[in-house]
Amino acid sequence: MTEPASRTRTPVSLARRIIVAVIVVSFSAAAISGIVVLLGAELGPTAWRVLSTTSVVGAFSVAVLCCVSLVGRRLQTFGFIGAGVSVVAAIFVLIIVWAQPGWDWELFWDSAWTMVAASVAFSFASLLLLLADRRRKAIRIGLIVTLSLFVIVFGLVVVPIWTDEYGGETYARVLGIFSILAALGAIVLPVLSLLIRERPEGHAGEPGAPLSAASLALLGAEAARRGVTPDELVSTLLQAPTSVSPPPHEPPPAYEQPSPSHP
Repeated sequence: MTEPASRTRTPVSLARRIIVAVIVVSFSAAAISGIVVLLGAELGPTAWRVLSTTSVVGAFSVAVLCCVSLVGRRLQTFGFIGAGVSVVAAIFVLIIVWAQPGWDWELFWDSAWTMVAASVAFSFASLLLLLADRRRKAIRIGLIVTLSLFVIVFGLVVVPIWTDEYGGETYARVLGIFSILAALGAIVLPVLSLLIRERPEGHAGEPGAPLSAASLALLGAEAARRGVTPDELVSTLLQAPTSVSPPPHEPPPAYEQPSPSHP
């Protein structure tokens, strides 16, 4: 008899469920507040702030979801950092909505716009990094180029924020060109990954060949019987000590009849 499914959930799966639940609850609460305000009689300053809060929570919830899509993958640390940046950016924007700090808070405004730009960059980069496991050379090169364009655009956006020097028309043209190229890569690369099929690691029966559907089904059935996940089962089997098999038995030499003795 298999154990309950809740016992087989990995920490990564549990963390993903918690993050998604928090996002859904917070966004639902903000949405309900917005609906209540809209059903009221007058849209005063407080009502507009509530509606703005709903929009901010919704926008940055999408950003966090994009980042946590990497959870459970090789680059999940990048996703966690991006989710944290998005949360901090949302806090900055909510402070702007409710506290309305003056423009003399230069450090606050510079930090707020930087975090917003970083949140956007992390969101798009996290979605593209879902293609990091692809083995096709064209996908890998396109991913590196597109992420590099993201970094360049982020730098071109952040530098004027902190230096108050915008570089005039030429700077705006350069920023626009790199932004268009980055957006083009973000659109073309996922489409290209769908059109280019992955090259299999090996043919059936060769070392490195992928598991067949029948083997995957057997592995899943055995994992369910033991009450563990397939990954945990494979890890356990690989870490188990293997017995050294004896050398193959060699057949005894053919019996040779003795040569007749001469008297």
